[in-house]
Amino acid sequence: MSSDNWMEETVPTPRADRSRNAEEADQPSLTQIPTRVWFFALFAGILLFALFSLWGLYLFQGSLGAGGPTPTAIIWTATPTPVPAVTPTPTPTRTPTGEGSRAATPTPSRDISIGGYVQVVGTGDYGLSLREGPGANYARIDVAAEGEIFIVVEGPQTAGGSPWWRIRAPENEDRFWWAIGNYLQPIDHP
Repeated sequence: MSSDNWMEETVPTPRADRSRNAEEADQPSLTQIPTRVWFFALFAGILLFALFSLWGLYLFQGSLGAGGPTPTAIIWTATPTPVPAVTPTPTPTRTPTGEGSRAATPTPSRDISIGGYVQVVGTGDYGLSLREGPGANYARIDVAAEGEIFIVVEGPQTAGGSPWWRIRAPENEDRFWWAIGNYLQPIDHP
């Protein structure tokens, strides 16, 4: 065999180990790095990750979403509800009972005319309601007695299917109201 230093080539000598240790001593190992440097590196890595994540969200905003419509705020406001108008309840008129009484609603006379005289009949001594306007929904102001005489001033106006006449007392011009024609009978000048 040709060489005498075959042994040096195949078996490491202490001198070769020393040269390798010297090279390793010049390069620090991971275990030799201080702990504070590791914490700083970890903190810097988290910060860079957050920065790149936010930058990516900014660049791709809207393109990563579902692409649907943008939600709109709905503002609810109260709608006032109309309150029904209060209508006066008509005062019921008692119908006379008994054998001598007439029909509950006599038919109106066609002979009533403006300027003519009328007499209250068929109320069975209950009287006739004199109202503020033509119709049972107007307020009752006065009551005309059975047999009382009035002068017709205005009318007829139909309300509730019945004719209404504006009448005035001959002796008292302040009694100037509306009455239903069903209980008025025309008479000659008294």
